[in-house]
Parts: sequence; C-alpha cells; structure tokens
Amino acid sequence: MDALPPDVRTELVMGAAALDGHGVTTHRFRSAEPLDALLARVRDRWRADGRPVVESRTGAWRLLSVRGAEGFTTLQARSSVDGSEGMVARWRAASDAAEVVPFTEGRVRDRWLPDGSEVLRRVAHRDPGRDAATLVARVPSSPEQAARMLRTRAANEGFVDDPALGAPANRAAWFRGGSGSGEELALRRGREEVVAHVSSHREGAAVVLHWGLA
Repeated sequence: MDALPPDVRTELVMGAAALDGHGVTTHRFRSAEPLDALLARVRDRWRADGRPVVESRTGAWRLLSVRGAEGFTTLQARSSVDGSEGMVARWRAASDAAEVVPFTEGRVRDRWLPDGSEVLRRVAHRDPGRDAATLVARVPSSPEQAARMLRTRAANEGFVDDPALGAPANRAAWFRGGSGSGEELALRRGREEVVAHVSSHREGAAVVLHWGLA
C-alpha cells in the first residue's frame, strides 16, 4: 500500500471492485502514530513526488486526496485510542474496471425495473469465492408496483423466494410505517442470490438491488 508509509499496518478491504465503471481498491489501516503526525508524513510523501495535495475535514475525519498518472488516491483518517485509523481508496481509470464490470454486467437486473427507471449507481466487487454487485435506482411507480414487477420478472428468469435470505416464501414482509412504505425481497436461483429493498421515494419508489454469486 504505497500511499502510506511502510511501517503502517494495512488490510485489504476491497480489491477487484468497480464503482460506476471505475476501478476501486480500498485498504483500512491502523497506526500507533498520532493523527497529525501521520498526515504530515503522508502529505510530505505525496508532495515529494511533485503532486498537489487536496485537504478537507468532515467531523472527526481528515481527508487527503492526490491525483496521479493512474487515477486518484484518497486517504480518510481519524484519531483512535492508540493512535490513528482510517481508509485509503485508489480510484483508477474506467478501463481498469474491465475485469470486474463485464462479469457483473446484467447480473444486477436493471431489466427487471419498470420502464422510465433511472439507475443512479452501480457497484461491482469480486472476492475469492464470491462475486457481488449492487444497483441503486429511482423508479416512477409505487413501491407495491415496483416490488410486484421485480418479483414477476425475477420469477420469469427462474428465481424463487428464499426464506433463508430473510423473506417469507410467498411474500416479503412490509416495513412498519403504513401502506406503501417499503418491501424487502429475497430471491435465489442456484448459487445466485438477489436481495432487494423497495421503499417510498419522492414521485415514486427507490430500489436497492444486491446480487451475489457464492
């Protein structure tokens, strides 16, 4: 993890991942060094390479960001009981996501959504033994209609309700909050799992659809 000094302990959180078509790698870290001292070392390390550093603060979190030839690197860190801790994310060009995106493309079924839906975000992630992807969309229909269409189109492709994923076999439970407030769907087809949350949204519904292959 060359964004940090070599004596800082790091752990890979997300390796082969893509967010909106851009490759992303994320590490978390812990250091015995106080926050200000650690940030000073990172800042000096980046500036020594001739790269301007952008800094900001959000509550207890301090953020440093730098742009390089391969993309952006962002560090977010805060003080901890024994020093400092945080995350480092490296964002790469869209072409670097090519290994992840084609595999998950179409797996998170935007074709299950009603016509006129707007996909707001796509996230794909590949780990040893598991592939996953998430789609977030805004839908121009009620939560009931959106959930019904998702269930019907999923069934047409061979998916069935799976109580083990958190939904009853015949119908997912409504959230408390009155009619139309939201619904959870949990579906399976072989090794593929789909979990969807459909909730009320301004002028329609919001859908968060998670797909996984174990």
